[in-house]
Amino acid sequence: MSNGNPVSSDGQRGWRGVSTRRAFLNHLGLSATIVGAVCGVIFFIWYPAPYFDIKGAWNVLRVLIGVDLVVGPLMTLILFRPGKRGLAIDVTMIAMIQLSALLYGTSMIFQERPYYVVFAVDRIEVLAKRDVDAAAVAGTAFENKPLVGPLLAFASVPSDPVEFQRLLEETLFEGKPDIERRPDRWRAYAESKNAVLARAEPLSTLLEQRPDTAEEISRVSRDLGMDPAEIFYLPVVGGDRALTLVIDPETAAPLKALDFDPWAS
Repeated sequence: MSNGNPVSSDGQRGWRGVSTRRAFLNHLGLSATIVGAVCGVIFFIWYPAPYFDIKGAWNVLRVLIGVDLVVGPLMTLILFRPGKRGLAIDVTMIAMIQLSALLYGTSMIFQERPYYVVFAVDRIEVLAKRDVDAAAVAGTAFENKPLVGPLLAFASVPSDPVEFQRLLEETLFEGKPDIERRPDRWRAYAESKNAVLARAEPLSTLLEQRPDTAEEISRVSRDLGMDPAEIFYLPVVGGDRALTLVIDPETAAPLKALDFDPWAS
């Protein structure tokens, strides 16, 4: 016979009867598994190195991790009590909050993922899919990117003075995109590696101009096992950020982003 107190967890059946501690640990484990899987997709498929740092996706990911890995399980620890009236509603609300954060965070990160990496004049631009007119890309070699990482392209400047002047007027006065966002000016990055390398400079030059970068340059020099004079870089722009991009001295492929603006004095 009941004595009027809530039924203990031992007398409950199903998930409503588990202890608060077990509910918390189960929730934490499930959340960690889901967040870990999402982070794996982000870091190894959508934003493979060095693009996560360039695009600054950490701000959105921090919110996603905070809600799904910290806030959700903590709410379970606070609200979950075996046999509690309205427990199903509490659990449902927690799940909805976590799911909302997960969907919002992953959708934002997916939309902003690096889709095109374009060399233009003296820098590399990292662009999302929405940054380039889909109609202009349709039917070209740049229509579909690989599963892992972005498409690499080289944006060429017109050699004909008349064409160059027309491009300049379209960009400055007609509001049309510059060459890094115009697929009609693109060609394969690998075929243009020599032109890219010709505009790159050794990190030793940057070190002379910016002694404040010595620590990061020394770190990448140790990581690559190369002298700063043998390591080449280009400015890279991702959204509203400008960083220093180390590139392969033979293939010009992006290798590592250094967290400082090479254009800053």
